[in-house]
Amino acid sequence: MIAQTKSRFALLVNAAPHGTRESRAELDVALAALSLDFGVDVYFNGAAILQLAGSMEPAAALLPPGYRGWAALKDLGDARLFAEVEWVRRCSEQGIELIGPPRGLTATEMASHWRACDKVWSL
Repeated sequence: MIAQTKSRFALLVNAAPHGTRESRAELDVALAALSLDFGVDVYFNGAAILQLAGSMEPAAALLPPGYRGWAALKDLGDARLFAEVEWVRRCSEQGIELIGPPRGLTATEMASHWRACDKVWSL
C-alpha cells in the first residue's frame, strides 16, 4: 500500500475583524477545506490577527454571540495558525490574548510556508 500525504491548503487572511462579513467568509473557507480532508494553514496578515483576539466580541465581526470559530479549527482537523511576528509581538505588548495562539513568522518565512502548500487562497 502506498502512503498518501495529506494535501495542504493555505488561506491568506487579510481582513481586520470589524464591520464586515469577510472574517466569516474566511472562516467558512477554512472549515470547508477541513471538511474536504485538507490540512489547513491559515496566515493572518497585519491587523487580520485581531480576528484571533480572545477578548473581542464576535458581534463586532457580524458573528453570532458566543461564536469562536477560529478556536474550533484545531479541534476539527489538521489546522495551523500563523501571523506576522511583529503583530504577534504588538498584541503581546498590548495584553491581547490570541486564540490558538498563532505562530509568529517573518514575511519571508510566511511566503515560504504558503508557497509549499498545494492550494493557496487569498480573500
